[in-house]
Formats: sequence, C-alpha cells, structure tokens
Amino acid sequence: MVTISSVEQGSQAARRGIKAGEIILSINGEKVIDNIDYQALTAERHVCLVLQKEDGSAREVDIIKSADAALGITLANDALSSPRLCANNCVFCFVDQMPPGMRASLYVKDDDWRYSLMMGNFITLTNVGEAEFRRILQRKPSPLYISVHATGSNDRISILNNPNAGNIMERLRRLKAEEIRFHCQVVLCPGLNDGNVLRNTLKDLYSLRPAALSVALVPVGLTRFRDNLPAVKTFDREKAEEVIALCEEYQQYSVKEYGDYFAYPADELISIASLQPPAAIAYDNYPQLENGIGMLRLFEDSMRAERASGSGISNSARTVCIPCGTSLAPYMDEWLRSYAPQNVKTILVPIINTFFGSTVTVSGLITAGDLLAQLKDVQADEIFICETMLNDDLTMFLDDVAFADFEKQMGIPCTIIKNKGEEFYRSLLGA
Repeated sequence: MVTISSVEQGSQAARRGIKAGEIILSINGEKVIDNIDYQALTAERHVCLVLQKEDGSAREVDIIKSADAALGITLANDALSSPRLCANNCVFCFVDQMPPGMRASLYVKDDDWRYSLMMGNFITLTNVGEAEFRRILQRKPSPLYISVHATGSNDRISILNNPNAGNIMERLRRLKAEEIRFHCQVVLCPGLNDGNVLRNTLKDLYSLRPAALSVALVPVGLTRFRDNLPAVKTFDREKAEEVIALCEEYQQYSVKEYGDYFAYPADELISIASLQPPAAIAYDNYPQLENGIGMLRLFEDSMRAERASGSGISNSARTVCIPCGTSLAPYMDEWLRSYAPQNVKTILVPIINTFFGSTVTVSGLITAGDLLAQLKDVQADEIFICETMLNDDLTMFLDDVAFADFEKQMGIPCTIIKNKGEEFYRSLLGA
C-alpha cells in the first residue's frame, strides 16, 4: 500500500486536488508496489493515477507535465517496506562475527536492491526471484551496487553458501542488455576467491563493460568472534601484493580501451602491502569511496590543498591527540609530519582493537572501551574522534557508550572530526 503523506502547495498534484491520506492504487495502469514504482512511473509526461480516497471510493486523476518533473507528492513510510533480508550464509559475513549483546540493528543482514539504488548498499541478488528480477529490468534502476565475490558458478555458491548464488553472470548479462549499470565488489578470502578465481572474475566483469562501471577488491575482515564459523585466512603482504598486481593488469586494459581504471584495490590492501596509495587519477572520480576505495589518497590531497591555501600557523598553541586504526596510523603519521600547522603538537595513538580482535585495523570499528583504555595516560588539550567511530547521529560508539559519557570519562574536550582532509586540517588550526 502506497499512501500519500503530504502534497506540496502549488504543485501539479495540489492543483489537481490530490490530498494527503489518499492511497495510490495504480499509475498508468500499473500497480504501485513501492517508492521505486512510483518514481519510475511518474517520470512520464502523461501520468494517470487511480487513487483511493479516505472513504474507500476510487477516483482517477490525469496529469500532463514535463517529463521527469515531480508531481509534488511525498509518500508515507509504508511506500518502502523494511529491507529485504539476506538469504546467504557467506563464509566471511561480518554480522556473523559480531559479539552478542549489541544493539539489534547491528545484526540485520539486509540485501535489498531498492536500497542499493537509493543508498548504495551492496546486494547479491540471491533473494530476488524471477518475477522480482523482471521488475528490476522493467524499472531500470541505475546504478546498482552488486556483491559478486566470484563469477564462477561453483565458486560463488561455495563462498555465499547458497545454491541459488551461481547464476550471477546470467543476471549481470541481462542487466547489461537492458542498459542497467552497476558497480561491483569482491570481498577476497585468501585461498577461496583470489588467484585464478579472481583473474576469471575480473575477466568476466570486464566483459560486461560499459554496464559494469567499477569493481572494488576488498580484503576479508575477521573478528575474534568466529567460533563455529568456517576457517578463513587473513591477507599478508605477499598476498596483498599479488591482488594489487592483478588489479593493475586490468587497469591498464581499461585505460587503453575506456579511459578509466575500472578495478580498484581497497585502501586496506594497500596498507597491508605497505604501499603508498596511487595518484588521484587512478581512482577516476572515486566511484566507490564509501567502500574504502581511495580514502587515503583523497584525505591526503585535500589536507595538503587546505594547508597550501592558508598560512599554516594556528592562532593558539595546543596539543591534540589523534587516535586511529593501526592500518591508518603510518599514513596519518606521515601526513601530520608534512602538513600539520605550526603551534599545534599532535599525539598520534594507534588503537589496537581488543574488542573485535587485533586483525580488525580500521578506525571505523574502534570502540569507546578501547579508546578509554588506551588513551588513559594521554595529556592533551583536545582529542579528535573520527565520525566513522560513531553511529549515524554521532551520539553512540559501537559498544553502546554515549559520546557525551565518553568525553566525561576522558576528562578532556573531544571533537568529532569529519573524515575529510580539509576539515581535519581546519580542526587542527582550531577553526
């Protein structure tokens, strides 16, 4: 059921008498299931809506407008149901590696193509039946974000532990035929989908260009909470170097043929291999930045540019403590030495993740408990806390410690810093 929650004053819908509380039964003769249908069907020049009034009677409203012009209707929350859940049992699933007793939202395994379109969530398409897949082809959502992991049928079935996972290439080819574009990711597990399996995966995905826009190669993340889960290895430097070398092969093909790099190793792989991130050009326009692709390069470049645009001298001398993940620490140390403003002393503290385990090295999974334990002897005027350590409204750490309580326990003013180099530098200046 798709209910209208409000109508913009003066809009096309308002001029035709459409009111909040009415239910959209169909548009141009097609049943409206959710917000995706509504957006697609109202993009036409002629829109015929069948509405159910609050008294239960139905009426028809015809609207002629410019193509893609909005009607001025806002839909209620019921226009998009709760996320469809994952049907897989992936050997590397991070949700399965969460400790018990945390907030409920951390255990939700969503796998919904609608949220992939609207929010960039990665999906596997294994919980989409044929009828729903035909709806995807009909609605032409672009771009989608698809977790591939392996294109070989048996390889993917084994990794996702789902007998319905083997038809990924058939479905990707159908998306391409309908000119639906997609970004891909491959979560790499040494011995399972690297080596020749990865080579074949990259070859298959490259054959789907230009519909296949990019592919991110991300190393598996393992916590200490893996009791009764399959044995999975972590990446070492040699294995990371092998993946990066293979990635560079396909980058060379893509630059020659399409003018972009197509395949991108995650920042974590670059860190494991103890390499400097490539130049910004190798990330094109950062199509998978939120997936940890190119953050190191973008952060340094923007921090350096912000430093070059000003005097480089803070108005007040002070000491700032900067805790971060152990994978980021070597890069942050170099950036602080190169770009930190004068009059500001920085104390960099690499935080060992005892909550999830030392193999988890990213800043975004650091808990308040680890910060409190490892910063207890820090003497500073201010502590920078990266926004990625907190929930969406920046009030709570992963271990359900409130930011306000954390700051009170530390006894030192704490500042939440956005994960952007220019804002990080301005915060160092005291701006």
